[in-house]
Amino acid sequence: MGGRLTPTIRALLIAEAAIYVIYLFVRPLRPAMIGHLALGPGFFAGEIWQPLTALFVHLDPSPLIFSLLGIWWAGEAVERARGTRRMVALFLVGGVLANLAFAEVGRHLFYGAGAILGGASFAVLTLFVAFGRIYGRTPMQLLGGFQIQARYLAIAFVAWNVVAALAGPAVDWASLAATAVAAAVGYFGGASGGLEALWEALKIRRLRRRYRVIEGGAGRPPKNFMN
Repeated sequence: MGGRLTPTIRALLIAEAAIYVIYLFVRPLRPAMIGHLALGPGFFAGEIWQPLTALFVHLDPSPLIFSLLGIWWAGEAVERARGTRRMVALFLVGGVLANLAFAEVGRHLFYGAGAILGGASFAVLTLFVAFGRIYGRTPMQLLGGFQIQARYLAIAFVAWNVVAALAGPAVDWASLAATAVAAAVGYFGGASGGLEALWEALKIRRLRRRYRVIEGGAGRPPKNFMN
């Protein structure tokens, strides 16, 4: 994370931050940015570019900070492992498909046609899931020397989005749908063999439970396995 930024990561960071600065300080442009660049009712009226442009239009500072840190960390790691094209494709495809899911589910189930969505939170979630898929059990050092496996870090971000969608006065089904789409794109797009790897992991877990395999390591086994 502390390494030198690649041109692609730098360009994404500048684009996200610069557009928010325009939104923040050039107040006359706000209605146009919200109405035509963020994802909203205009999408169903023919403004089909909104799922893409919404990735760069943040309406609040908190999502912007998360997006910048996510692009800096997860985006840089994915680009280093899979190349610039794959990283950009994951960011754009995951973000656009998640925005489409948000718009469609929100229109039918919860928000109606009046919801406004801006920011790259779901695109960044796609990068984090791809990051966890690529690096798997590799320990990642966070601030303060705390270490966590890459896959658990990705799971934590997905879980945070799910909890946030469930925590309101009503279930945010649109955000849940967008989270599921972003996670799916990140998982299957981050590395090849996604379905095979998922099936093998489930198969191994089922066999371990069937034959009551005792986990190794320093932890003590349950009492029913003691001699």
